[in-house]
Amino acid sequence: MQNLFDILEEYKIADELCANAYETCTPDIRNRIKSAIAFHFSENTVQEEEEVFTPKSSTGFCKGSRKQALENVFIFIDKNYSAPAKFLAVLCQAIRANAKQIFVCIDKVLPEEQFSLFLTCLELCGIENSYYLPEKIIIEKFALQLQAENIQAKYVFCGGNKQNLQAVSPVNSFTDSLPLSICAQNEQKEMLSLSYGNSAVITYSSENSPCSCREHFTALLQSSQKQYDISFISPEAGRQNYGLGMEFCFKHPQLPQDFFYDILYFSNLEINY
Repeated sequence: MQNLFDILEEYKIADELCANAYETCTPDIRNRIKSAIAFHFSENTVQEEEEVFTPKSSTGFCKGSRKQALENVFIFIDKNYSAPAKFLAVLCQAIRANAKQIFVCIDKVLPEEQFSLFLTCLELCGIENSYYLPEKIIIEKFALQLQAENIQAKYVFCGGNKQNLQAVSPVNSFTDSLPLSICAQNEQKEMLSLSYGNSAVITYSSENSPCSCREHFTALLQSSQKQYDISFISPEAGRQNYGLGMEFCFKHPQLPQDFFYDILYFSNLEINY
C-alpha cells in the first residue's frame, strides 16, 4: 500500500493548514458544525460486522450474509461543490460505518472561505487523510492500481463531475449532485449560504416558529403538504425539518444505508442440497 500513498503524497494538505482553518473559524460556525456532527452520529447507528448463515427455515430457503466495514473510502470534492452540510452527511455516515481509512480530496480552486469550511469539517471529524484534488491522469492511475492490487475501495463524488474518475467502477461509486429547496428565516441567510452554497434554492420568510419544540412539531403536522426539501419554520413543512442552530444538519436521502459496507448475500432452495 505504501506505493499508493506515494502517488498521493505530493498532494497532501499540510496539517498546519487544517489546524489554521479550525483556529480562524468563528466560534459560532464551529459550534454549528459540531452540532451537525453530533446530530449525524446520533442518527447513524454503528452496525457491527457480522456473518450469518441459516441452513434451514420455514420459508424453505437457506440463506447467508456477511457485512464488513470498507477498507478504503475516497471522497472527491470538485471546484463547483460548495455544500459542507451535504458533505458532512456523507462523511459522518462513513465514519459511523467504521470505514478503516477515509481519504478526502478537495479542489484547490474552491473559494477560500468554502475551502476553509471543508478543512474545518475534516479537523472536527478527526480526518487526517486530506489532499488537494489530483489531475485526471493521477486519479485514474490510482484507481486502476487499487483494482490491480485487489484493494477494496468505494468512491463518493461531490459535485456531479465524474470526468476525472472514469476508471472507477460505477457499482463502487456514489455521486452527490442533489439540488435542494429550503425555506428558512431571514436571520439564517449567512449560515445557509455557508452550509449549502449554490446547491440550494432558498426561500426566506419573516415568519417565526413557535417557541417550543412540541408546538413546532404540531404546526408541521397540520401543514397541508410538504413544500420543501428542508424547512426551518413551522408554517412551511419540508421532508426534513429543523430548528435554528441546525443549518449544517442534513440527512442525505439518496445515499444507500449500506453503501459504506462490503455486503455479500446468498440464498438458495434447501432441496438443492
